[in-house]
Amino acid sequence: MEEWLEQVWFIPAETKPNSVGIIISCGIHGNETGPIVACNALLDLVRSKQLIPAVSLLLIFGNPQAINAKQRYLDFNLNRLFGNSTAGGTEAQRARQLEQACHRLQQQCGRIRWHLDLHSTIKPSRIERFALTPVTRGEYQLQWRPLLYAGGFRGLVRQTRRANTFSQYTHDHFGTDSFTLECGSLLQPTNQGDNALLEWLVAMVTEPSALASEHQDAPLQEFRVAEDIIRHSDQFQFMIDEQEPNFSPHPKGSLIYSDRDGPFYTSEQRYSLFLNSRVEVGQRAGLLLERIQ
Repeated sequence: MEEWLEQVWFIPAETKPNSVGIIISCGIHGNETGPIVACNALLDLVRSKQLIPAVSLLLIFGNPQAINAKQRYLDFNLNRLFGNSTAGGTEAQRARQLEQACHRLQQQCGRIRWHLDLHSTIKPSRIERFALTPVTRGEYQLQWRPLLYAGGFRGLVRQTRRANTFSQYTHDHFGTDSFTLECGSLLQPTNQGDNALLEWLVAMVTEPSALASEHQDAPLQEFRVAEDIIRHSDQFQFMIDEQEPNFSPHPKGSLIYSDRDGPFYTSEQRYSLFLNSRVEVGQRAGLLLERIQ
């Protein structure tokens, strides 16, 4: 096991040193403690030789300074800085370092098979655990529905607008099956659900095929991003309860927000996700989803 960067650990597969690589990341936002606790436990199992990954693993704790400060970020949202070489600040420098570590993994292994970027939502969700794909080139290499279901993920959101996220970067540059995985709410106790998440991560780095065979008929609720809510000015305000749970439904014709260009009404039934009016002007203040399955 090697520490390539601060809190970036490379664990080669002992039986297949030249096997494909996988990436598990957490702490891209420093206050999302649940996944950080689970990944720390995963690292402890590797150190104690209780866990030997079947493939080479890059285990990333994304933003160590923010983790230590128990803050979401220090200068800027790290998950908007990947592939953005012109940005500056603490998080921008860290993004460049993490990109380099991923390229090094590809050089070491030849191919990166998948990337799981673990997060926690700011507020509760009607679907507690869910996965988001970046904008993808096509279908993923693996059958992920049963694998996600085995981890307690009951929703899948397909993004339709590119953003400078970690999962978008790894998919674009390495052709990985990349996901942003929302593993529960920040409002939950930090230890709630960690054991289940840890057990799933252990299975995913050892015998994921066994998980897939157990959940062949996994019924995930599937959504597509219909509208990105962008805060265009200081006049922006939500006309719905910003604290409503993720995946709250809004019927056709609902007034969602108002900005410099006036009010916005839904053209069809929509579901809200990640509402946050406190983002900087020009940033995404939320998503509106359409149900596709």
